[in-house]
Amino acid sequence: MEFKQNILSIAVFMGLVGLTGCNDETINYNGDVDVAPPTVTPETGKPVCPPTGDEECDDKPSTEKPVIDMGVHTPVEFADMDVTRHVNPFIGTGNLGNNYPGATTPHGMVQLSPNNGANGWEYISGYYYHDARVSGFSHTHLSGAGAGDLNDILVMPINSRSNYMLNEGSATLNLEASRFQHKDEQATAGYYKVDLLDYDITAELTASDRVGVHRYTFPRDNKSEIIVNTGFKINWDYTSDSYLKWDKENNRLEGHRFSDGWAANQKEFFVMEFDQPIKNIRFAYYDKVSKQYTDAPAGTLEIGGETLGKYQYARAYVEFDTAKAGLTVEAKLALSNVEIGKDGKTGASLNMTEVAGMNFDEVRQAATKLWEDELGKIRVEGDQGYKQTFYTALYRSYSGQTMLSDLDGRYRQTHQGRNAYPDGNTPWGEKIDTLKESIRIADANKDGKADYTRYDTFSLWDTYRAVQPLASITEPARIADMVLSMLSYAEEEWTNDKGEIKRGRLPEWTFKGNETGMMMGMHSTPIIYDALSKGYLDTRMIDLASRTRNVRM
Repeated sequence: MEFKQNILSIAVFMGLVGLTGCNDETINYNGDVDVAPPTVTPETGKPVCPPTGDEECDDKPSTEKPVIDMGVHTPVEFADMDVTRHVNPFIGTGNLGNNYPGATTPHGMVQLSPNNGANGWEYISGYYYHDARVSGFSHTHLSGAGAGDLNDILVMPINSRSNYMLNEGSATLNLEASRFQHKDEQATAGYYKVDLLDYDITAELTASDRVGVHRYTFPRDNKSEIIVNTGFKINWDYTSDSYLKWDKENNRLEGHRFSDGWAANQKEFFVMEFDQPIKNIRFAYYDKVSKQYTDAPAGTLEIGGETLGKYQYARAYVEFDTAKAGLTVEAKLALSNVEIGKDGKTGASLNMTEVAGMNFDEVRQAATKLWEDELGKIRVEGDQGYKQTFYTALYRSYSGQTMLSDLDGRYRQTHQGRNAYPDGNTPWGEKIDTLKESIRIADANKDGKADYTRYDTFSLWDTYRAVQPLASITEPARIADMVLSMLSYAEEEWTNDKGEIKRGRLPEWTFKGNETGMMMGMHSTPIIYDALSKGYLDTRMIDLASRTRNVRM
């Protein structure tokens, strides 16, 4: 699919994201100012290539490897990059663009991205471009939303070189953090990198659909740790339960984070594996009496697992041996909203098999290929600035409507109630609906077997005019799965507290199996009609039926 610049209007794409951020001057923690590169060569007074107009330049850019301008950021250069070279994830991360710069795949369950560690309207995505502090990297983020949630399972590498802390808005935060400079920060589709100045640690991130992959390069130090924070919360989000367990035999950590916020019942289970031997794990929790964090007793292997209990805000400090030499640690964290699972058969344990036998670079290469395949469906002509605007906006159109189901097709659906008050009793004396939820399977043919990918994060008021119509052109099979996902909300059935049979409805603004009811109207209907009128749903169901017959034969 090819378009020329004067034929294809990018107005649709510009409507998807706020394009602000990476070319602004940014005040860093030490008062220095990073400024976009000069437009004129000081020695000659001629424009730096490529010029913005038709002026003469000193050095004509290579047609094979044109200059990529990412402001103060050094462009990422991997050999397997083509159109992804034009993606600038920092666009839209400032001035209420509310986008995140981290690593994800097209519609991936995992969005692994940095968190500044502060609350506020500017921090809806967890990252605000004009804040040069980082408190870790969490695995779920909303893109371009107007309300804050997610930011689950915060991971932060530290050592003994600094005791820099952030504590903004709540004593339960009290976060180990670091300063950074944007010139030391890089990102492209499926990859993110930053230097943590306080610790002299380099952090790199990539992802598969359901697994976030970290690589931390530690210097020599007496004590180096990776913090896994299940209590972290910002904005509308509220941690209701943390759970952490050290599986010493398998050199891994597992646990969950339950939260009650914009999504009334969000449950994230995880398994985290490391490629280097764990020296020790100490657990810490927020003591509600002393109102400060304290260590659990030495030798503790498991902590938490009680709603609003003693260990509601818990952390694991995973230590590695760097006393004699620096060390590079790769860590994989698989998510599931169903369960932790075991032996690679269900839940997060099953989802971890997505990256079985793969190291960081191999996962990054696979992510790059996914993005090249998707973004490469449309080829545009124009200068590098135009291509960057176009492909970055196209990239953002894939960051909503994220995968909800595990590899086996199972997912959690919330029908009523809140997970902070599962019995319906609130601390302020109000009686609300008890929590009703179920584990469902993405089964369009109703034969008890998973046959499609269940999606969610349907911000339909915002997207039905542009995102889904675009997807119906570029990814018709996936839009059919998304329509099936919308219809699954209407197919829900449960018994309420009065013994009445209740039925679901089409989604308004949903994510993580929860209907938020944020927006008026039923904006799923034109999307469903569009898919039906184009025959995508018929084609998908025929394909599913054919697959079922082949399996039975």
